[in-house]
Amino acid sequence: MYAKLISGNLHPAPNPIYIDPWWVGNPTPEMLIAEGYKPVRYTTPPETQPGYIAVPEWEETKEEIVQTWTIEQDSGEIDDSEALNIILGGSE
Repeated sequence: MYAKLISGNLHPAPNPIYIDPWWVGNPTPEMLIAEGYKPVRYTTPPETQPGYIAVPEWEETKEEIVQTWTIEQDSGEIDDSEALNIILGGSE
């Protein structure tokens, strides 16, 4: 998957994508990189103690966007970011 990281949120590359002057279906990685998208590397969440959860975050490097984790006390609710990660298949 290729995406952009905007204000800490992952924005997947669209398909098709408009690359002036055409719409391109199934763009190549080179096309996506030229448009500012980077490959996304998902990571395994760390083990947590009871009452705590691993919360996904994103970190951008020069070459890629990497999923990182913070450990927080479990409030019993999921936030919008975690719900989006579940929908996009980035969290279990």
